[in-house]
Amino acid sequence: MNRVEEIGRYELKYVLPAAARDEVVELVEAHVKPDPHARPLAGVGSGYAVHSLYLDTPQLNDYFERLERKRIRNRLRVRTYGSPGEGQPVYLENKRKCGKWVVKQRVRVCDAEAWCGCAEERPWLGFTRGIDGTGRHTAESFCDLVERGQRRPVSVVSYEREVFLPRNGATGHVRLTIDRQVRAAVAPPASSLYAPAEVDLIPPEWIVMELKFADIEPGWMRELCRCLGVRAVPVSKFGLSVARGLRAGRARELRLLTPRPLLESGCAP
Repeated sequence: MNRVEEIGRYELKYVLPAAARDEVVELVEAHVKPDPHARPLAGVGSGYAVHSLYLDTPQLNDYFERLERKRIRNRLRVRTYGSPGEGQPVYLENKRKCGKWVVKQRVRVCDAEAWCGCAEERPWLGFTRGIDGTGRHTAESFCDLVERGQRRPVSVVSYEREVFLPRNGATGHVRLTIDRQVRAAVAPPASSLYAPAEVDLIPPEWIVMELKFADIEPGWMRELCRCLGVRAVPVSKFGLSVARGLRAGRARELRLLTPRPLLESGCAP
């Protein structure tokens, strides 16, 4: 129930027109296959509906650290999947970034129905009290960072994610993911993991492709980028959600957070 996961890997992100999705899949189909646990998506392919409740301090310290592109920073969030009523797990996550290297610690604390039905303003405190064993330290560390910074919800970011895994069974957390319909709800209650999205973070005619690996970038990933003629760019769903929500109207901040391909195409949201 409270199994802890800690994953360290590189994450490279690319913003592409949605029309390029089929070309991406065709270029890599000899090397990867769809995640066998994924479900059919409404549009195309199979994957997961992802919902992340992001937390930040009253002064939005985490947001401004992202704006300043500080090399080392934490991102604290509560994540679940699917739709209400499906009994999806809820995880407390701390995503630590050091440049392109990411270490994600997370612990499962309950299911989505329990979390969404909680009337507490800070539900993470109640759901971590009964955790023991290896999950206890991860849960306590999350709560300590949240409470010390007086962090509270700033957004729920939702999107559909396709996941592709190596056909050869390679380890090293090798993944290719494609995110679409990236949207956000602004300043929701902590219990609203499925809060209806209000703003587009990435225009619906664009997708975010991520290449993830722990050691050496597989050759097929380099070849994919060469064939597509793309380079990795910074993409922060969290940062965009604050810029489009609590900091709406600050054109300079939004521009700094908007991925370069969107700026160059004139398609920024």
